Amino acid sequence: MTTEAYMSELKRRLHGLTEDERADVLDFYGEYAADADLTTGEAITKKLGTPKQLARKVLADYSIKQNDTAAQKGERRSPRTNANMMWVIILAIASTPVTIPVAIVVLAVLFSVLVVTVALVGSGIVVAIALIGAAVAVTAMALYTGAFMIGTHFYVGMAYLGIGLTSLGTALVLIPLCFYVIRLFIQMAANFIRYLYGKLRARRQMREEK
Repeated sequence: MTTEAYMSELKRRLHGLTEDERADVLDFYGEYAADADLTTGEAITKKLGTPKQLARKVLADYSIKQNDTAAQKGERRSPRTNANMMWVIILAIASTPVTIPVAIVVLAVLFSVLVVTVALVGSGIVVAIALIGAAVAVTAMALYTGAFMIGTHFYVGMAYLGIGLTSLGTALVLIPLCFYVIRLFIQMAANFIRYLYGKLRARRQMREEK
């Protein structure tokens, strides 16, 4: 593989980046290869990994950079954005050669985090749906019963209407609360996965400098 073929493959795999960002990446690694006297694709692969591995690393770094920029601007990251960042970081970690001891540990911890995250988020969604569904059902039944009985048993009807309105208020509180809890947990998982990636990246840089 020639240097040009390596860079062409790298560019093709940089999905999600703008043309300017792709150009910056190619310029940076082109200059890096020239300075390090890496004149063939095999030499670059030995130093930086395959185009696929390097592209995943670049995409993870860009995702983290975008996250930092949004945080500095005070912008909230949506669960979807955090999930996307987690995914590209996972791909970057998974593409790291497992010969690096820390990579083996990180992959094991990452697998555990993913299992726990999926289990908790899935359970949280099921519980949230159940609670909200129950609140809506109680609301509908109580309001219907209250409206039906208020003409004949005024106080009983008012009591049912009160129960219905209370259930309605509970549902309105539970919906954003459940969303907030799930969003918070996804954010915590994203931060932890990002922390693991930072540790792995630092270890990899230390190896490259030796």
